[in-house]
Amino acid sequence: MNLKKRGVVILTFALLTFGASNPPRAKGAERPKNYFPPLLLCEKKHNLLVHVTSHGKRDWDWALDGPLYDVQAQPSGFFLVTGGTKKVALVRRAWKGCRTIWDWSELGDIGPQSAVAVDWDGNGNPSLVAAADTANSRLIMSEGKSKGIKVRWDYKLPSPPVKLQVCPDTNDLLTVLQDSTVEEIAYQEDKVVWSMGKADGLKDVKDAARGPWGDTYVAEGSEGDILCFDPHKQKLWQIHLPFAPSHSFESASLSVFKKQGKRMVLAFAHYPGDGSTARDIVYLLNAETGKLVAWTAKTDKGGYPACLRAVPDLGGSLKK
Repeated sequence: MNLKKRGVVILTFALLTFGASNPPRAKGAERPKNYFPPLLLCEKKHNLLVHVTSHGKRDWDWALDGPLYDVQAQPSGFFLVTGGTKKVALVRRAWKGCRTIWDWSELGDIGPQSAVAVDWDGNGNPSLVAAADTANSRLIMSEGKSKGIKVRWDYKLPSPPVKLQVCPDTNDLLTVLQDSTVEEIAYQEDKVVWSMGKADGLKDVKDAARGPWGDTYVAEGSEGDILCFDPHKQKLWQIHLPFAPSHSFESASLSVFKKQGKRMVLAFAHYPGDGSTARDIVYLLNAETGKLVAWTAKTDKGGYPACLRAVPDLGGSLKK
């Protein structure tokens, strides 16, 4: 065999051996699961708090005694959970589940669907907590404890609140109302300092989040879009979430964080359907451009369970 033919044979063998096991990735294709941070899921069917590692492994879950609405990782590594008969609780991971540190089960007639820490103690545990009280159309605030607890601050709203986050640039509260209004409320002054709603083109807001740099991100369910607005409510970008079984999503959650120095938005969307047509997808977006960085719809045990929220387990990054 001459050298030319021998080279062709060697090249062909290399392509068959290595190219078949490492095919080129198609544009927009799903990235490896470890591209994502660990996730905390609010599963709907069995009221489970589910933890998924950055490798897509579903490593533990914990059942509540009622619907689970929200969860936020804390600097201490514990979790602030909204749902069940405890209403709002701080829990830590324990063998075969989680252990409650404190809860708001004795706080009276409240119906919170979202809760966030606005201050922490020296150990990184929430010392002051705000909650979206849907049952009474208000925001409330109280201490992170179980005994001797009472509402220390409340703020009446024109519509029931469904989601609540903290604005990292101002430490104000950013809430989404059932009428699809997004309001930033300065709780120190008891007033709305920024808002968007139907007059600004919003129709069916499922969640909103603020970045430390001042931009606001909105999940618009009716169009299946994520939008970004600057502090003056000018739209910077808009993306229709791809690879979905339907045009719009039923529920969604947004989280803003940095990954390797880059600003990211983690968007979770639940698309309704019957049987195999329903789907839950996690997207990673460039916070500055809206470009799709990665997406995934699978764990190591198959698809994600039907969830209300999916948030990063990045507790250490939440500390002020």
